[in-house]
Amino acid sequence: MFAPLADHFFKKTWKEDDIQRYLGNYQGAYLTHAADEQIRALAASGGTTSAMAIAGLEKGRFDGVLVCNTVIKEGKVRSRFSIATTAAEILAARGSKYVESRFLQEALPLIRNFRGRLAVIGLPCDIAGLRRRCDKEPELAGKVVLTITLLCGHNSRVELIDEITARLQRETGQELVNYRFRVGHWRGRLEAVFADGSVISKPTEYFNDYQNLHFFSERKCLACHDHFGYEADISVGDVWLFRLKNDPVKHTGVIIRTHRGDEVFRLAVGCGAVQASELDIRDILNGQARSAPAHYNLSAKAKAAKLFNIQINDTVNQKIPWHAYLNALMTVGNMRLSEKDWGKTIIFRTPRFGLKFYLYLKKALESFK
Repeated sequence: MFAPLADHFFKKTWKEDDIQRYLGNYQGAYLTHAADEQIRALAASGGTTSAMAIAGLEKGRFDGVLVCNTVIKEGKVRSRFSIATTAAEILAARGSKYVESRFLQEALPLIRNFRGRLAVIGLPCDIAGLRRRCDKEPELAGKVVLTITLLCGHNSRVELIDEITARLQRETGQELVNYRFRVGHWRGRLEAVFADGSVISKPTEYFNDYQNLHFFSERKCLACHDHFGYEADISVGDVWLFRLKNDPVKHTGVIIRTHRGDEVFRLAVGCGAVQASELDIRDILNGQARSAPAHYNLSAKAKAAKLFNIQINDTVNQKIPWHAYLNALMTVGNMRLSEKDWGKTIIFRTPRFGLKFYLYLKKALESFK
């Protein structure tokens, strides 16, 4: 009984202009999950992205899927793009990756050299960059037959994940061999595997408290206002609604944007790979009620950045409420602090309760509409 009341109490009133502004063009929204429990097992959300990719591959809609993997290099977690041509390779790429990547630098050569049709899974900025390249290169455009974007707040520089994994390695005295940013239900847990087979599991806040405060955010993320992936065929991500918290199956929110996105989605549902029910588009926004407006408010970040001698091009020209400006000051200031050696020392020596208080303050500012 509490969960529906909580959703009702915390939900915001979204006008049609809000929906268009934050979400972009869309054809429909769905609450989904992979039908196969094994696919969901190590997924960050409901496993829908993997299930759609596998269904499209096996049904011949495309010949490969460009995915991002996490790899361990000299005990450090890094990202690496690859083209999956089997279900096993798609499943190996499951899960969130919060560490910085170089999409165009790494992915474009893979796409150009691949012989066949491709589905591409990436962040909003990745897909937007790919679209621009496809506009200039017809051959490239002919290869990319589907784009799926993952809802994104921002990416983190390697310094943050290196500090987190170093702490975990000190607990075991063993070399890191595998790492997942988030597994399990709802917020989930991070999981690190070591050379002797030992496993350390921590609440995701062990990493995400720093990440959500924008410590070690990539600079390029400050200049982005696209939380939902406007230019993709399909957008997917978490739906943080209280009524879903105790559901034994975690769900994925799906936004269908184009005809070809709709075709692949219906193919996955029709063959039983994905279970889906229609969802009010406002529930998508309510599930991202703090993140979406804060991410979109580029005007506030551009104004705040001037105090730190950072130039951000304001492409949305939005009115700046007081709470949005204060939140932007924290976002840009935290990022800038983490670029300095003395700032890193302060950040990593701050007690956990101090981080929590600071994060709750930031979330409170984000809760205003």
